Amino acid sequence: MKITCGIFANIAPLYSEPLWRELSNSETIDYYFYSSCKGYSSIKTIDVCESRSLNKSGSFNWYFLKNIYIRNILIYQSGVIYKCLRTKYDAYIFNGEMNCLSTWVAAIVCKLRRKPVIFWGHGLYGNEKNIKYFFRIVFYKIADFHLIYGNRSRNLMLKSGFSENRVFTVYNSLNFHVHESFFSDVAKDDLIKIRKELFPFSFDDPVLIFLGRLTKEKKVPYLLKALEILNTKGKRFNCLIIGGGPEMLKLRELKDSLKIHNSICLFGENYDEKINAKFIMMADCCISPGSVGLTAIHCLSLGTPVITHGNLENQGPEVEVIKTGITGQFFKEDDINDLSAKIEEFVSTGKKKLIEQDCFDAIKKQWTPENQRAIFDKVVRLSIDTLGPEKNLSDPAQVNS
Repeated sequence: MKITCGIFANIAPLYSEPLWRELSNSETIDYYFYSSCKGYSSIKTIDVCESRSLNKSGSFNWYFLKNIYIRNILIYQSGVIYKCLRTKYDAYIFNGEMNCLSTWVAAIVCKLRRKPVIFWGHGLYGNEKNIKYFFRIVFYKIADFHLIYGNRSRNLMLKSGFSENRVFTVYNSLNFHVHESFFSDVAKDDLIKIRKELFPFSFDDPVLIFLGRLTKEKKVPYLLKALEILNTKGKRFNCLIIGGGPEMLKLRELKDSLKIHNSICLFGENYDEKINAKFIMMADCCISPGSVGLTAIHCLSLGTPVITHGNLENQGPEVEVIKTGITGQFFKEDDINDLSAKIEEFVSTGKKKLIEQDCFDAIKKQWTPENQRAIFDKVVRLSIDTLGPEKNLSDPAQVNS
């Protein structure tokens, strides 16, 4: 008989669909997903028709909860406590976000029922202080086990007293197999054609790309100003910006004010996976002046290195895949001169041709849905072995290997 596990998430982001599919195909565990069917902000979500509760031929055991937002800071999920009281799963996984008030209660309910509780999330960021740090530690101590996105956060958890046999790095992922097929099949001639279409008068110059929502936090103007500095030194680059958002108007105004405006393409929003893949593969480097997040996974899986800032407290866990000189480079946070220097140093040498396979291999090694599923399966079994009546694992140390 298969083990059963309930996964309670706030929302079902579209980028998680490959992981959900992989978990649903587990040979040893039946996963049941619970979340709101609606997203928030600009986050796109999985199509509700993927739920077996609506479509018997669908892919997921997915059931819907209602999110109640309190001043856009706190969340309460209506129905989650009831589900935790009524369901009989062998283990329960919750988003490790302490601003979700219902998770505090639901996790305690599961503990009182002697069910293993696993938190899945960022863990400690390293910038928590005083009262915030205190409450985050109290919240994390509710869980029996933790699945943490990155090794840095895992190490911070261990330094805060959590057991190394209870905290495991699970990484993050996008649709790796789709990216893998693009990386293998897209013809170089197609990429040259795209360069000529986007930058007809300067297609021989290196192309830098940014992908993401245009918000203040992404600091895209830093990229344009860095390129202006390089232009004054006779170093010419093209720049392709994919994305929309509240900063688009200001970015257009900045572009028009710069001498290099003809080398900048503000493409706007694009959700066509194949087109974006060609854009990324055509580029010499991705530049993320603010936090990088899943953009690093996206670009590296298509062989394109990434430059971003090196203040890890203000970065997403995915930044760990960037290795200096191998899969990318770091500049001093908020230092436009240093950003321009790193672009000149890293991109002007044509290094991408030498490292694009290293970029792809860095993702294939750990940052895939398959690797995540294997870690989920092992930690769920370990939680039951440690806390439940069934004994399935003998060596906890092997789970995170």
